[in-house]
Amino acid sequence: MLIRIVTTNFKSYGQETEFNMLPSSNVRRKYWHVHSQDHGASVLRTALIYGANGAGKSCLVKALGRLQAMVAVGNLPPTAFRDANKYNDPEMPATIEVEFGTESDQYSYGVSYHGNLCMEEWLYSTVKKPVCVFERKYDAQTGKTNIRLAGNKKDEAKNKLLISLLEDNLLKGNELMLSKHDVVKNNQMTDAFLWLTTKLHVIFPETRSTSIFDNRYSDERFKSQSEALISALDLGINELTLKDEDIESFKQSFSEWPELVQGVDGIVKRLSRSPEGSEEVMIDTGAFTVSMRREGNKYFVRRVKALHKVNDNLYDFELKEESDGTQRIFDFVPMVQNVKSEACTYVIDELDRSLHPTLVRSLVSRIVNDKIMKGQLIFTTHDAGLLDGKVFRNDEIWFAEKDRETQSTHLYTLDEFKPRADLDLEKGYLNGRFGAIPFLARFNELNWE
Repeated sequence: MLIRIVTTNFKSYGQETEFNMLPSSNVRRKYWHVHSQDHGASVLRTALIYGANGAGKSCLVKALGRLQAMVAVGNLPPTAFRDANKYNDPEMPATIEVEFGTESDQYSYGVSYHGNLCMEEWLYSTVKKPVCVFERKYDAQTGKTNIRLAGNKKDEAKNKLLISLLEDNLLKGNELMLSKHDVVKNNQMTDAFLWLTTKLHVIFPETRSTSIFDNRYSDERFKSQSEALISALDLGINELTLKDEDIESFKQSFSEWPELVQGVDGIVKRLSRSPEGSEEVMIDTGAFTVSMRREGNKYFVRRVKALHKVNDNLYDFELKEESDGTQRIFDFVPMVQNVKSEACTYVIDELDRSLHPTLVRSLVSRIVNDKIMKGQLIFTTHDAGLLDGKVFRNDEIWFAEKDRETQSTHLYTLDEFKPRADLDLEKGYLNGRFGAIPFLARFNELNWE
């Protein structure tokens, strides 16, 4: 579970800024909105973030997405130099730190980087007091990376040799040490790595998730629950169908489309270098969407279609033929199932993008009102209709506002205002009572003639 994220000098977050999922001692209502973890801090199940366009809501999601991508790939991307806040000292590194809980421990993991060089990286166990798992720091004078690796006295000789190998050969300046967990063979590093890459799900507005191609759709119970949800949302879809075919058969069907075949061959090479079942790649041709996976030495393509019933006849549609809003819902269907049954964290930028407000409120209420929800849902939104004290706690509602002088984003919660229980939060927000809305004083000065 996500506990907090702290960003410094990352995009619009010029100064150290914290977003957290810690319940406020001032809020007593909706006790079931708080997860009590076996290890470490109790955390909230949901959070929503409001703010004007350009206020920095999306930058927070981008920070999580950036950290997750760097850990998954194992190195800083070539575009990392663009992450630093443009108004700060150009020599100042960007820093992203997350604290989170797994089934067995609680960790604080962070990376500080300048351009394509990792300046600092650390992992601490934070169940009680911080205990170092590893640290690495770049020494500008020597041009070398210095590593500290925790361990028992009996491991000192082995760790000393391992540190020497990492510093001299195995760990490059643009690589992350956490991604070397399989080399270091440290259980805590592996535990943290797996949470960041498999339990944290970051969804952007343009993201087309591969979740709809999840093998669980072969499970009839999961499939029927998903279809029931889609039916309840009145999308006009009666059923989902899946078709798996081997790669050669798929390529033969599209032999007159050489660009597609060439792209498929490239993905086969990519999958051949990945552990079996560890990766599923989605192909968006513009006309339809498929996913590819490897099983042993064989490669398979999966296509999902939506069936619409009209005059007792069924018609199949490619996902690409559905509206943007319907495709967005397909991304969320597995999320609804996952947060109910798994201790995972979903962070979604612009949840309401391309969706009708009534549909969004029904979907969110369905998740939030589920008292057995095991996961977390965090999202940014412009839908003021979700500002309802009967649905959310005051400490679950966040605002992002940009300072007009420094152009730096700061974050705060509704709980800081201590609003009355009977206050119309939607009206109060739109009237500027809580800030985080567009400054339109000069709008009337525009000359449209």
